[in-house]
Amino acid sequence: MQAVTKPSRLVGILGGMGPSATADFYTKLIAHTPASLDQEHLRVVIWADPTVPSRQEAILAGGPDPSPWLEAGIGRLIGCGAEIVVVPCNTVHKYLPQIMDGKPTEFISIIDTTIHAVQRDAVGGPIGVLATDGALSAGIFQEALGEAGFGIALPWPEEQTKLMDVVNRVKAGLTGPTLLQDMYSVLASLERQGARTAILGCTELSTLLASDSDDYPVKLIDPAVELAIATISRAIKHT
Repeated sequence: MQAVTKPSRLVGILGGMGPSATADFYTKLIAHTPASLDQEHLRVVIWADPTVPSRQEAILAGGPDPSPWLEAGIGRLIGCGAEIVVVPCNTVHKYLPQIMDGKPTEFISIIDTTIHAVQRDAVGGPIGVLATDGALSAGIFQEALGEAGFGIALPWPEEQTKLMDVVNRVKAGLTGPTLLQDMYSVLASLERQGARTAILGCTELSTLLASDSDDYPVKLIDPAVELAIATISRAIKHT
């Protein structure tokens, strides 16, 4: 990847959903930037608002619509001069295309970058989707994968319950070996359905599992990594 030779375009990160996932994304953005000096890294502004209402409750139970909070956060980033906006949360992408439509800044979708990675790296069979109940209900990944011509494998109900428990424990800062054991069980259920590739479609899972590891039953694609790589490419395009 091309190194940053002059100040990058300003990247705006809308975060806080959740806070650890935002920090993890910024860490990945730094790790994948081809820089040997501070001055070669991207210019970034982060608006992290953990008060955004639950996307799960909004989608599944008619809870408060998070759109006004998202609009306000994006407005703050644009007000800071952001030329690119990214959001390291998968479920919230149910709302973002409409919100970003017509905004005077480039928007890079974590869903689009993930599908590009699937097209590049998938190793056959249906694509496993590890996502929140809300994201699955909204069909965010299922629709995108279907349009790209891929079959889909979802965790069985008991494994999906286990996955949501992992997500909630990560959000609560509760870590330990049982989380990895539970995730291995979920991944194994996808493998038994014929999946050889799976998407870590929740950024809390991105903080827990390393997509470059060979220790799992299926190959993992991390949307946070793919979004970081795409963001770097677009941010330094003019340099």
